[in-house]
Amino acid sequence: MIVENRPGAGGSTAVLYVAKSPADGYTLVIVNVGNASIAPWVSKDLPYDPLKDLVGIAPVAEVPSIVAIPDSLPVKTLKEFIDYGRANPGVINYGSAGTATMPHLAAEVLAYMTGIKMVHVPYKGAAPAGVDLAAGRIQVSLLGVGSVRAQLAAGQVRVLAVAAPKRIPAIPNVPTFAEAGLPAYEVTNWFGVLAPAGTPREIINLLNNHIGQAFDNPKSIQQLSDAGIVPMKESVEQFQKRIVADHAKWRDVVKNAGIKPE
Repeated sequence: MIVENRPGAGGSTAVLYVAKSPADGYTLVIVNVGNASIAPWVSKDLPYDPLKDLVGIAPVAEVPSIVAIPDSLPVKTLKEFIDYGRANPGVINYGSAGTATMPHLAAEVLAYMTGIKMVHVPYKGAAPAGVDLAAGRIQVSLLGVGSVRAQLAAGQVRVLAVAAPKRIPAIPNVPTFAEAGLPAYEVTNWFGVLAPAGTPREIINLLNNHIGQAFDNPKSIQQLSDAGIVPMKESVEQFQKRIVADHAKWRDVVKNAGIKPE
């Protein structure tokens, strides 16, 4: 396997390259939910159609969103945070990794579901958002655990809830959203492998099988779990269904958040 990094346009450069490559199973791309299901609703001139130009091979892992706040904020639970937000409209600033990124949309979903009025502060990536969160310059961010690992270890940041079906090993003392009283909240950033549309089904099945076998290895599972990443294993049909369902889901989220394509 040869890994070729093609940065640019939030991953769209790499996805477009693969979409235009021969459909022979030798050129693949690893994407997140943004590239596969969100980009069509936030990018005015997206150069590919994820549902027509590409086909899902297999998921790899998902990174559940967490509600991270600075230790200085006077709340201890998700309920207290929601009550605080409702009582102080416009006071909470939330940081994201940039407009229309998963942390941005995850916060918008939380605001929409709870009625909290928050101010968006976009950063150029999750790392600087984590730094300002620890310093108290923003009051909340919905990132992945890995983005605030150092701040958590230093006691500068606290996590109120994790958007996963069950608690994750990286932060076992943090309740799920369901346990914290908001069971309808489901926002995760998944990663998966796509191939050009038209790739023969026997090749797709073969690749799905081999990718799935990688996560039968306890060492691989442990490495991901320690970083707050949840390994995923689905059939080709299940993964493709996920892509299509999220395509429709995030269309509605983007519309409700008032985000305009750029």
